[in-house]
Parts: sequence; structure tokens; C-alpha cells
Amino acid sequence: MNKRLGQTVVGTFASLLALGAASAAELDYNYAELRYVDTELDVGAFDVDGDGFEIGGSLELTPAVHIFANFQTLDFGSGVDVSAFEVGGGYAMPLRAGADLVARLSYIDGEIDTPFGDADDSGFGFSAGLRNLFSPQFEGRAFVNYVDLDESGDEISFEIAGDYFLNEQVALGASLELGDDVTTWTLGARWYFGGIQTRR
Repeated sequence: MNKRLGQTVVGTFASLLALGAASAAELDYNYAELRYVDTELDVGAFDVDGDGFEIGGSLELTPAVHIFANFQTLDFGSGVDVSAFEVGGGYAMPLRAGADLVARLSYIDGEIDTPFGDADDSGFGFSAGLRNLFSPQFEGRAFVNYVDLDESGDEISFEIAGDYFLNEQVALGASLELGDDVTTWTLGARWYFGGIQTRR
């Protein structure tokens, strides 16, 4: 994943944001979610595929500040399992009704289980990007993600995602994240227990 492709992803989303119709709703940061995850790792001369699930959620503390957490477990076959827990906080700055600029900082703790032993790793993550309601039924997101782990090193990735709202509380969505050594896509659902709020 090179910088030019990342700039294209973010630039395309920013263009769509400028063209998107203004929404009468504001984005909600009170939700729980469950996702199926498929990951491909570039390990030297070959690729390793794994899949599993992620459960997580977010809670709004103030209109601008929220906290979040998620747990992910992946099976790479041959007795190799990877799990990771992430917890952190975020800040959302409204650009207009239905559009936020978001920054997040988190602590990450991971574990790899193999037939030959286990290994732990930890570090931090930082994300910055956009959330936008293109319509009352569709939200799009574009983020640049940075992860720095003590043992595994650092990684920059570019993520795009979209959710379709079945009603005010439930949305189905997908995401694609591209990095130098990792490609991940997800399918899942979010339940907004705060509901989509009307901006006053």
C-alpha cells in the first residue's frame, strides 16, 4: 500500500463529502457492533490468511468526546490464533450537520497462540478521518490508521467503510483496510442504542 493510493482513497472520500447532501441528523457515537473479519498478512515470500470475529462499541461522554473498545480473535489455521484488545478515546469535530472530523488514540494488547508457544505484544494506535451521512440511510467513513507495537513494529493503513441503516438503531456495513503488510475486510452490524439524533 503506497502513499499515492492512500492519498487517492482519502481524496476521493473528501470529494464525495463536499458533494454529499447535507443531512438533518448528527452522527451517533453510542453503539455496539459485531463484525466478521478476514485478514491477509504478507509474511516474507508468502501470504497467510485468517478470519474470525470482532466485537466492540463506543460510548459518548460529551458531544465531542467518546470512549471505545473492541476485541478481535482470528484463526490462521494450523493451530495459530491471534487475539487483540483495544481501548481508547476519541474526539469528534463537526464540519456540518451529519459530517465529523474524528481523531482517536488507543492502547492495544495482542497475543499469538501457536503449537510452539505463545507471544504477547502491545502498543498504541492513532486514527484520523471523516464520518459522513451522505443520506439518512447511508454513512461513509475514511480513516488513516497508525499502529505501533513493541515487538511487531509499526504499520500505516488506509480504511474505507460504509453502513446502510435498516432503521434508526440498526445498520449493516462493510469495511476495507489496506496496509503495506496487512489487508483486512469486514462485514457486520451496528446497534445504535442512542439512536440517530436530530441536530438542533
